[in-house]
Parts: sequence; C-alpha cells; structure tokens
Amino acid sequence: MSQKARKRKAKIKKVSFKDKDWYNVIAPKSFNFKSIGDVLGVEGNLDGRTIENLLYDFTDDYSDISLKLKFKIVEVNPEAKTCKSIFIGHQYTNDYIRSLISRGSSKVQSIINLKTKDQYTFRLTVVCTTIRRARNSQQILIRKIIREILREFARSLNHEKFITGMIFGEFQNQILRVAKTIYPLSSSNIIKSKLVQIPEGGEDTEFIPKETDFDIVEIDVKRSRKSEIKRTERINVKKLARTRPESKKVEEEEEVESEPEEESEEED
Repeated sequence: MSQKARKRKAKIKKVSFKDKDWYNVIAPKSFNFKSIGDVLGVEGNLDGRTIENLLYDFTDDYSDISLKLKFKIVEVNPEAKTCKSIFIGHQYTNDYIRSLISRGSSKVQSIINLKTKDQYTFRLTVVCTTIRRARNSQQILIRKIIREILREFARSLNHEKFITGMIFGEFQNQILRVAKTIYPLSSSNIIKSKLVQIPEGGEDTEFIPKETDFDIVEIDVKRSRKSEIKRTERINVKKLARTRPESKKVEEEEEVESEPEEESEEED
C-alpha cells in the first residue's frame, strides 16, 4: 500500500449549536439603520450571508408586500452581536410578475446597466405591459424611452436617492408618463435590480425618505410614422380595454325588454 493511501484526512472540527450565537442584522443608513432580523452563526462565517426582507417591513403599507429587498452582511461586531449590511438589490414576487401580463397584451422588457453619480453600478430589469398588442416599432420606442429616462436619473443621482426612486415607484411613474404617448400602457415596473459594482470606499451617507421629490425628466422621442397611434386611441383609452362581446349585451337587453310584456299579459 502506498504512503498516500496510508495518509488519513485531517479531521474537521464540527461546530456545535453551543458555539453559535445570535447576531442582529442592521440595514444601511439609506434604510435608516432599521433592524432587519437575527441570524445564527459563528463570527467568521457570517460575512457575505444574504438576507431577504419585504418592503412592507419598512413601510407598513400592504401594497408593498410583493417586493423583496436583499441585503448582504459586510461587517460583524462580535462584542455587540450586530452585523452591518448593504443593499444589493430587490425583486418582485413571481406571482406579482405573472399578474402583470395578460392575454392579448405586449410585454416590453429591457435590461440595462446603470452607473450612478457616485459610481455605483446597478443592473435593472424593467417590464412595461400594453393594454393591447403593440407594433414592433412602438415596442422599440418604448424600450428606448425606458433606457433614456433611467440613464438621466443615474447620471444626476447618488445611489441612496437612486434606490429610493427605484423601489418606491418614482422611476416607473415617469416611464409610464412618457411611454403612454406611444401606446397606452397598463403597467410599468422595475421588477428586479442587482448591485453589480461598488466603488472603493463606498458607503451610505444619507437617508432618503419615501416622500422625497424628484425632478421631472423630459426626453425627445422621434416617432416614426408607423409607431404613431391614432388620435382616438390617445384620447379614449377605454376603447382598448377589454369589454364584453356585443352579442351578450344584445341578449341581455332583449331579456329586459321581454319582461314587462309578460307582466302586461298577466294583468289582462
């Protein structure tokens, strides 16, 4: 038998439950240092662990229950039993994303990398859905509007305010305001974001509340002749919404009209 075969593997010391401690995870300053949960582990094994929370935990607003925030532990304080974390992205639940898309509509999706004013790089996935099926030329213009508006915000905002506008719907509302001039939209959402790169020495320096005002972004959109929609479609969007078939309406009207005649015969 060779010497290699005789060698035994070094025994790895198992960590028992008694060796582990509970650590309180603290959100970054951009989320007002809120406690986001407790994790169980050993000091050396906590770095890099990710934690998910609902936006509802920060706002107490039931409409935010479908959005998940992701944080990553970057520093552990063994004396205070606390962990500092950073925001690394967000994502809507699969049920919510599926509810946005309906039969007969178009899904316009765009994935873009953006660098903020303080050199943070985020990767955003944006989805806009139309009321009815849109032409390819209209979808291309809507996708261009998404990219231009987000680039303008990224160039002018630090990452703290960029995160606030992204998760609280400010960017989505401005995209919807401009893109609906190309074709009526039923929704506009940044369904996913991911922190791709952090500048050297980067950290949160301020807390941006939900009620913060943002500048209105105006962009020039060169519409082609094919991408323009009819004037009636712009004014009366209800015409594009789903309605009951006319045959059913006619049958209901006939039934309503026939009822009084039966009553009159009984009276005679």
